[in-house]
Amino acid sequence: MDKKEWKIIDDLKGKVQQISEQQNMQKKLAHVKYVAVEFAYDHFKNGENKVNDAIGHGYEVLESWKTDSGIVVVLGRYRFGAV
Repeated sequence: MDKKEWKIIDDLKGKVQQISEQQNMQKKLAHVKYVAVEFAYDHFKNGENKVNDAIGHGYEVLESWKTDSGIVVVLGRYRFGAV
């Protein structure tokens, strides 16, 4: 997608949020995903791609933990109203 299409998507997300807030709908956590990102040179790209893919599908980074071999990223996706 190009920048124009991403702008349209962002505008629509903002309108959905505005309408939801007007209707007193609450933002609720709907999905949680844990992604391990290893710092080994031949493995880090795999974890990085998983995190970027999740963010592209509407997930937000909630938290991250450092481990001996890398980090674990906790991602969450929110929905308005009934989940």
